[in-house]
Amino acid sequence: MTDAANRSEPQFFSIYELGWQRGRGPKITSGLNIRPISHDADSGSCTYMAQLPSGWRFHEDADEATVEIFVLKGDLSANGQRVGAGGFVAVPKQCGPCELSTEAGAHVYLWWTPQWPSGYYYNSDVYVTKVWQEPWVASEMPGIQHGIMHKSLRVPDPAGGAMHGGPAGLLRFIIQVPGFHDHRQEFHHNCWEEIIWLSGDFLMPERGFCGPGTYLSNPPDHIHGVMMTQRGNIELIHTSTPIGVEFVPYPSGEDLTAHYLDNSSWLDDPVPKTEEWKERSEYRDFMLPRADYQAWLDAGAGRVEPVR
Repeated sequence: MTDAANRSEPQFFSIYELGWQRGRGPKITSGLNIRPISHDADSGSCTYMAQLPSGWRFHEDADEATVEIFVLKGDLSANGQRVGAGGFVAVPKQCGPCELSTEAGAHVYLWWTPQWPSGYYYNSDVYVTKVWQEPWVASEMPGIQHGIMHKSLRVPDPAGGAMHGGPAGLLRFIIQVPGFHDHRQEFHHNCWEEIIWLSGDFLMPERGFCGPGTYLSNPPDHIHGVMMTQRGNIELIHTSTPIGVEFVPYPSGEDLTAHYLDNSSWLDDPVPKTEEWKERSEYRDFMLPRADYQAWLDAGAGRVEPVR
């Protein structure tokens, strides 16, 4: 197994800054240039960024795991069905063989999932779609503010009520609209999640600034947030089980979100960067001088630890 972030621990880093490695994990990655992103030691599930060279072909037997691929650049075909940038291909476990190929080459995110509920997703058949053709769905959950929409990649994808996603979780293409914010922190019981930013800006105190290429993951019950975006952003979100959300307060959360939104210039485009919270002016100049934040830190609430 190539080096990848452990899914049992909170993660925050830039995928773009990871080194390329020669694939030596699942057969589909053999010989490819890959960036291992995350790995579950118990299930063997993995997330990768991968480069598919022009003319690449692979016979996927679908006997070991489900393979899901989001195309960032280039083209990809599955049993002759071709997609370009923004395309998505899923080959569910035990669906039978699938011929994968690319003409010009492709740059992709790839999820490899050995533990898979038989018969639930994709009608147990190869699934191919162009994300830009899929409808937007309002991401409505109790207590969640309006301003998030999604396109379901892993289908079917239950999206109503307090729990979202099927038995193996969800994989969604997400948009947070400009000005979206929530001044609380949140956590998810019994659900691991990972988020990959594709575009835009996003600030999460105690983690940092998330631009394109940022990766963030939260193990079950790990407290995270606050959330705020000036320009809006697009993400890929992936979970291991159905996801719900509960909230806890954050000191001066309302003041901080207002400060960020009032002071983030619309003249400067967001840049593809990942910046730690303690490197941000919002931490140094706005939060540190506040007595309620200092008391919160002194009480240990600022430590990166899961809720038990």
